Amino acid sequence: MNCSGCNKVLNSAHRHLVCKQCRGKYHIECLNIKTEQYSALTSEFRAKWICPSCNNVTRRTRCNVNTPVRQSQVPGKDDSMDVSYNLENATASSPTYQRDVTAEVITMDKMSALLDQKLQAYLSDFKETFRKDLKVYVHDLVQAEMHANIQLLKDDFTTTTDFICDQQTSLKRDIENKAQLIKDLESSNVKLQSELNILSHRLASIEKMTRSQNLEIQAVPEGRGDNPIAMFQNLCKKINIKISDDKILACRRVAKLNPSSHRPRNILVSLVNPRLRDQVLSACHRYNKVHKNELLDTTHLGLAVEKQRIYVSEHLSPDCKALHAAARKAARERGYKYVWVRYGRIYIRKEDSAACIHVKNMDVLKRKIYF
Repeated sequence: MNCSGCNKVLNSAHRHLVCKQCRGKYHIECLNIKTEQYSALTSEFRAKWICPSCNNVTRRTRCNVNTPVRQSQVPGKDDSMDVSYNLENATASSPTYQRDVTAEVITMDKMSALLDQKLQAYLSDFKETFRKDLKVYVHDLVQAEMHANIQLLKDDFTTTTDFICDQQTSLKRDIENKAQLIKDLESSNVKLQSELNILSHRLASIEKMTRSQNLEIQAVPEGRGDNPIAMFQNLCKKINIKISDDKILACRRVAKLNPSSHRPRNILVSLVNPRLRDQVLSACHRYNKVHKNELLDTTHLGLAVEKQRIYVSEHLSPDCKALHAAARKAARERGYKYVWVRYGRIYIRKEDSAACIHVKNMDVLKRKIYF
């Protein structure tokens, strides 16, 4: 920054004073102040010090008379502030008189007014220039700040979008891997389901084969001291079938599939071959067909209990028994007349002239075309 007096460079190393009004800075040398005088000035005086120019502009009647300034700037105590030329004391030989005999008297008020006029014009131009410069400066400052913030937001947005893209790519890759895994599992499931069906079919066939020589006598009341072999022999006599003891491999009661059922346990009879089993079943069927009013009951087994009908059937697997029970229920609901089992297969018929239907599984019972 430059000195307002000599317009030379002024920095903090130079001793100077600062004007309270215009904030202008002056070398102490320009103010004709010695170093000792400058050191003697109080901080309060320095804070309230006003430069000669501001003293004239504000039209103050007092000046810094105590400030040792140049003799050309500060008048003596006895000097008048009126710097007008006294025409009465001027002579015709005076150079000033010869230049302008009619010059007006110059007073401090006129000098102040002239200075105000000059400063007003200068300040008007200065304000306009300052306004334009300030506008440009603020515009550039705002633009630079906005550009920096926009660039920062752009960088953040770029970083965020890159992260999201990476995550999306990773997620897409994981989804594709999982989709392929699901596809493989579905294919494996179909294959396993097919193998399971084959194994289930084979197991059912094996169960039928192992039961091919067995028959069951159902609804026979249980009593203490029951003799299942004797009951079976009495049944054979009634249906006119002769079976020796050596052809009976086993004859016993078996556990219930549903322990909560109140039905008595079935009697399981194992014969030496399937042909003999089929002969017994056919004989029971013929007897019931001939004696419709006297179907096989507990009296035919030699039991001294209340007369109760009994049933002789093939020895079915648990799945086949469940399907047989569902077929009987569906037949009752839909008015079908016949339900029977032959060689482990379940059949139904609506009437004598209708064709029989092979019930392979539950899906057959749900088809409306049959029911």
